[in-house]
Amino acid sequence: MAEKRNVLGLPLLFLLIAVALLHLLLCPFTKVEESFNLQAAHDILYHRLNFDKYDHHEFPGVVPRTFLGPLLLSVLCSPFVFLSSLLDAPKFYTQLTVRASLGVCVIGALWHMQREVRRQFGSTVAGLFCLTCASQFHLMFYSTRTLPNVFALPLVLVAFTSWMAQKYGQFISLSAFVIIVFRSELCILMGLMLLISLLSRKLGLLQLLYYAVPAGILSLALTVAIDTIFWRKLLWPEGQVLWYNTILNKSSNWGTSPFLWYFYSTVPRALGCTLLFVPLGLLDRRMRLLLLPTLGFILLYSLLPHKEMRFIMYTFPVLSLVAARGCSFILCNYQKSWMYKLGSAVVVGQLLINAAYSSICLYVSHHNYPGGRGLQELHRLLPVTADVFVHIDTYAAETGVSRFLEQNRNWRYDKREDLSLTSPEIKMYSHLLMEANATKIQLLQHTHQPLAFIEGYSNIAFNMHHFPPLSVRLDRKTVLMERKTASGQRKEGL
Repeated sequence: MAEKRNVLGLPLLFLLIAVALLHLLLCPFTKVEESFNLQAAHDILYHRLNFDKYDHHEFPGVVPRTFLGPLLLSVLCSPFVFLSSLLDAPKFYTQLTVRASLGVCVIGALWHMQREVRRQFGSTVAGLFCLTCASQFHLMFYSTRTLPNVFALPLVLVAFTSWMAQKYGQFISLSAFVIIVFRSELCILMGLMLLISLLSRKLGLLQLLYYAVPAGILSLALTVAIDTIFWRKLLWPEGQVLWYNTILNKSSNWGTSPFLWYFYSTVPRALGCTLLFVPLGLLDRRMRLLLLPTLGFILLYSLLPHKEMRFIMYTFPVLSLVAARGCSFILCNYQKSWMYKLGSAVVVGQLLINAAYSSICLYVSHHNYPGGRGLQELHRLLPVTADVFVHIDTYAAETGVSRFLEQNRNWRYDKREDLSLTSPEIKMYSHLLMEANATKIQLLQHTHQPLAFIEGYSNIAFNMHHFPPLSVRLDRKTVLMERKTASGQRKEGL
């Protein structure tokens, strides 16, 4: 019977993997928030012990981040990198492999959680949980993104599963590691779960200390030892992030949102129609216990003025689980009356609506990386033997460019941020990849000329007289500028 259940569950696993990989392949580039971990993985794989060439020495970011996540991904990807080097394959395929490895970790953690859900709540809830997760854009989209939050996500899911199964030793050890190494704010979520266990007397204080103290010490020692080597100074990265974001509250410099923003904006966008079934899932008392620390985390974390969806992404699977339980109430009573039959149609319909919404979001995101597409276009237009020295401006670097896209070894790539377009130094660059700003292009009229424009997402338009009524409008976002030749300048003068 166990073998039969496993066979029936495999299509759901393949579905989760396929959807995550689809998001990766259609959006293969990354943005600035993901750059540190991605560049770190590149440097570990290609520069290895030559720390002088590491990108973070030149572009350290606002706060330092740990190298433990990129180091783990690099170990997982190293066989592929060795093989691709023998075949002389472009480094871009390594970027896809690095991100795919992270995605597999996230899907593996979701599958691990699904197995415990199946054990406690049955196969119907487990199946609906998988389908709900697969239908949601943001969870699948973020699963391959090299963000600190995504590195933490698999560990949080495994820790949450351990808490569900009352395996408190594993829960405490994983919680200590993920809080100290990756995301310090998770002490709120994990702390609330721990508090519930202590108050319900399922966990004793001495038992807590027995696991927490050694796990905390070992986690801190590991991150300090590894990151001190890579950063060349004594450092606990996540401790510095905690000080910057929470104590100094400097994260507010990057924008603020209203207190309830997570509740009225983030969660509805992340869950879509599935959110409607969360209240129904709370009819099961066990779900109330699982949802309590999740809502408490969102509420307490809302006190921090700077808010982003990725900060609470750990709660999406839990909310999806509660919604799946609500859907199962309807589906399991399908035969009872026409009301339940209608409700079952609504359950299936909301999954289809979520999938349609995800498709639109994925299409928009596909056109949201003009920097990465611009650098790829440069490699397509020019021969490998060309003498190229390209400058990449901040806008292009933030919208898709990474070290993995530096395909030709004899080309020179520069991302310096202090270059002025009116400086005589601009003439030394054979090409410029920059924001398609008419004023900036005009400033370069005597030295460079447009080679190609790259379009990107502008807005979504609705027109009820067309089918489909929704269309995505594109606009010029980046431009490839090429240095004028002497003959070209003479012609312009004439």
